[in-house]
Amino acid sequence: MMRAIVICALLAGCAAPPPVTITKIKLVQPDIPAALLDCPGDPVVPVAARQSQVAAYIAQLWEAHAICANHLGAVRRTLQATASTR
Repeated sequence: MMRAIVICALLAGCAAPPPVTITKIKLVQPDIPAALLDCPGDPVVPVAARQSQVAAYIAQLWEAHAICANHLGAVRRTLQATASTR
């Protein structure tokens, strides 16, 4: 009887402790170049005497919009790539 009590005491002393769960949260800051965070300003409105001057101004507006849209698209893709790796 005494032997059974000693064996139970020894086995209880050798039991493994409960597993410890460690949770690490890693904040990932995406690297977005500063050049992508700016858009070109609006072109100066010309004092137009001819339709060709107005057309050139509209073309400059479209170009500024295209550059800004490309920058925004690059930032969006960078953020989506960062979110998909989590």
